[in-house]
Amino acid sequence: MIDVGVAQPLTVGAALFAIGAFAAVFRRDGAAMLRSLPLMGAGAVVALAGASRLASSAGDPLAGQELAVLVALAVVSLTGVAAAALLRGSGR
Repeated sequence: MIDVGVAQPLTVGAALFAIGAFAAVFRRDGAAMLRSLPLMGAGAVVALAGASRLASSAGDPLAGQELAVLVALAVVSLTGVAAAALLRGSGR
């Protein structure tokens, strides 16, 4: 099995978040900016899952994963609400 340290998940999470933030900043319309929110959320989830996996005790390897799932659900919900508000504001 591959031994994963603390740096690998945090690096991947930071890279995903940075790519999503870059895409959100340089998009002109609101719909394109909304497409980058799940990527930013995925970066946060990867970082949280990696950090919680390494911080948990050996007795409970799934400890802390609940927070990562909660953040993922919050990002999906936020994206849906923002898309609905964008569509309502545009008059479609």
